[in-house]
Amino acid sequence: MNGKEIKKAVDISARAGSLLLKAGADITRVEDTINHMMRSFGVKKYDIFTITNGIFISASADDAPEGMGDYTRICEVPKNSSDLGKVDMINTLSRDIEAGKCDMDGAAVRLDGIEKAGGYPKILSLAAAAVASGAFSFLFGGGPVDALLAALIGFSYYILFLKLNETKLSKLLTNGICGCILALLSVACFKLLPGVNLDKVIIGAIMPLIPGVSFVNSVRDIAAGDYISGAIRMIDAIVIASGIALGVGVTILIFTRVGVI
Repeated sequence: MNGKEIKKAVDISARAGSLLLKAGADITRVEDTINHMMRSFGVKKYDIFTITNGIFISASADDAPEGMGDYTRICEVPKNSSDLGKVDMINTLSRDIEAGKCDMDGAAVRLDGIEKAGGYPKILSLAAAAVASGAFSFLFGGGPVDALLAALIGFSYYILFLKLNETKLSKLLTNGICGCILALLSVACFKLLPGVNLDKVIIGAIMPLIPGVSFVNSVRDIAAGDYISGAIRMIDAIVIASGIALGVGVTILIFTRVGVI
């Protein structure tokens, strides 16, 4: 392969890997996908290093001296979320490339479509937050009223959560604010409506914020030997959980001290 073809192969592979990271894929999946794409494009001499917020790829022609890369690409991925739909689309693209059904030009076009597809519709995310909140409240022993209130609270504060995610606020502050809001709404329902179990409402409403994907991916990365990435994801999960705990805990503590609950 000449230098131009290598550059194109690296750019496409790095772009696919970046989209996977943004969609919440684990490091092993990202590196496997890049490896499959690079080999399918005909690149034989290359190196990949991936962590949770960055991808480093260096490739060279077959006859290049050892250590002399023709092209190096570094991609920063500052934020990531969970979008299994995009993960599936990129995995399908990788399999098509490996099967010879898609060349580099076709892959670039399909990546454009995947990138423009956006995430889940906001109304779907809000509905999922409401259903999850109500279901978990009921699962942890709450009654129908508790489940309904948890669903309404989950729907309400998740609107703010989606808005805050579009800003540059840290995850600690974002989750702390949302934890505070859901605690305020839960206490308001507890005081205004008879027979409401405050703990069951809060437990249910808090569930959409729990960083389950980050925690599971951190364990998978550590199990696969990617200790740096696993540690980063674990710290990310701890920061999110700390924000939630601070927001809810401080709010409940204040209301308890002033005698409201």
